[in-house]
Amino acid sequence: MATEQPGSTTQSGDQEVIGEPFLGEESPRETVQNIDVSHNDSEMGMAVTSNDSDGGLNLRYDERCTVSPSQDEDEDDFYGERMEDDDVDGDSIPLTLLTLPPEIIWYILAFIDARFVIQQVSLVCKEFCKLVNDDVTWKVRISKRFPKKYPIIPDDEFSWKLACIQREEQHTMWANHQTTMESFCLSMGHIAAIDSVHLLKEGSLCISGSRDRHVQLWDLKKLDANKRKESIEASRVHSFMAHKGWIWDITSQDNTVVTSSWDCWVKLWDLERQFSEIRAIRGKSAFLSTMFLPDVLVSGSYDKLIYIHDHRADDPVVAKLHLHNKPVLSIAADSQYIISGSEDKTIAIYDRRAGKLMKQIHLDSFSMCMSYGFNQLWSGQRDGSLHVLDTKHGRFDIVETYDSGHKGKLTDVIHNLGAVITCSTDKTIKIHEPNHNPAVIATHSEYYGDVAALHLQNNVLASACSDATVGIWRPVAQ
Repeated sequence: MATEQPGSTTQSGDQEVIGEPFLGEESPRETVQNIDVSHNDSEMGMAVTSNDSDGGLNLRYDERCTVSPSQDEDEDDFYGERMEDDDVDGDSIPLTLLTLPPEIIWYILAFIDARFVIQQVSLVCKEFCKLVNDDVTWKVRISKRFPKKYPIIPDDEFSWKLACIQREEQHTMWANHQTTMESFCLSMGHIAAIDSVHLLKEGSLCISGSRDRHVQLWDLKKLDANKRKESIEASRVHSFMAHKGWIWDITSQDNTVVTSSWDCWVKLWDLERQFSEIRAIRGKSAFLSTMFLPDVLVSGSYDKLIYIHDHRADDPVVAKLHLHNKPVLSIAADSQYIISGSEDKTIAIYDRRAGKLMKQIHLDSFSMCMSYGFNQLWSGQRDGSLHVLDTKHGRFDIVETYDSGHKGKLTDVIHNLGAVITCSTDKTIKIHEPNHNPAVIATHSEYYGDVAALHLQNNVLASACSDATVGIWRPVAQ
């Protein structure tokens, strides 16, 4: 039995304050309440009058951006008098948002959430749509708020709009987690250490697998921060004995859930039919990491092999890859490559199309977990370090190595455009910036055991812990 605990594989600075609102001992409205204001500035095109009903100021703009009085009078007469008295050129350009320089518009929009600007403001008019769809503006916005090199791997097809949304939301969410997030400790679902956790249905369902051989289904929609004990009990909706050995990894594809275990079995379950068994595939030793792709199931095994299965075929074994000299602890894959990390201190990259080993990387410490996506591969090491590999065009070169800040082995890592999340045997979870020399945004150390695995979906974070609990972090409902 392996002495190291691999984590599951996941496919995938202070914020600059741009401006401050007026804050004084008195509000602007209180300041003008008892003042008799009557002023007419023809050069500025502005008329300011007092309003006896509430003591405030009343500003009204005409088509030439002049301000009309609050008294009831005929608008045409007023406009005519104003043009006569002020001798204003009738061809003067109205002052509107669209006549402002783009720099001023972007200064204003900088106070608004990126998601709202992209999804709503862009629909106002063609000019706003053109401004919002300019990648340069989002690149500048990110660089001002997060000045470190980003992304770590340069990419000509990088989505700066999506990156800005995720960076701002993730940073705000985790930096202010006391007010923006709610957390739950799901207990009494297992009686032994939990080594795997998986989220489904946009983060509304959670599945945990334990050394007690059971799978537990949690309905996170039933969790209520005001009724913690009762809601946690209600969230335990289904439990069953899935294996005869420790359940080490869980993954899914649509409504099919896959569990892998030390009992040498990989099993497929139908979520929609109360976890009825679809298929069971037996190996020669424990399955330690699994990746479920649309066409095949890829599993790393204790017997040093990588198995490629087609669960729909009579003989499910498509191929056995012997790329390592020790147990395979972590797996990442897509339609082009299968990436594996092993106790032999190597990372192997297998080219699925060519059908051969493309590259093997030798490390000082072996990889226990991986996160693959966005032209990057993040590898969490036994010594607590993080390697970042450039995966563009099949390079798979280590371009950066960072200290994660953990004092134990890295058991899992998740990266996306907005954050890098790690967990460790030091009983902590850390949220890092996704840029060069990533600073720690937040650390969660409220756990009583090793944190073995993580899964993130729809801004909901789930953790598996050796103290037989599942941790849940999710945004506070607005």
